Amino acid sequence: MRIRITSAAARDFEEIRTYLEGRSRSGLRSVLIDIETAIDAIPGNLLAGRKTPRDDIREILTPKYGYLIPYYANGDTLYILRVYHPKRRPLDYDGLG
Repeated sequence: MRIRITSAAARDFEEIRTYLEGRSRSGLRSVLIDIETAIDAIPGNLLAGRKTPRDDIREILTPKYGYLIPYYANGDTLYILRVYHPKRRPLDYDGLG
């Protein structure tokens, strides 16, 4: 299964990188590993993520840092919609995808 990062998720990655890079390079590396590990596990069990207000989207929470990753699958492609920390304002599920 191919994994595609949407433009919104790519912006999230850039914001995370920008925020953490100046504070702690090792912290940034640790956060990125946590996120990548969670994303890499999705194709093995697409239904492992919890349900969201939208029937077509599921989400996982990274184990160590608690980033929320909404996703959906279409054919042989997994789309990562956002990489979002829930301490921010609530995620707008209607605006996803």
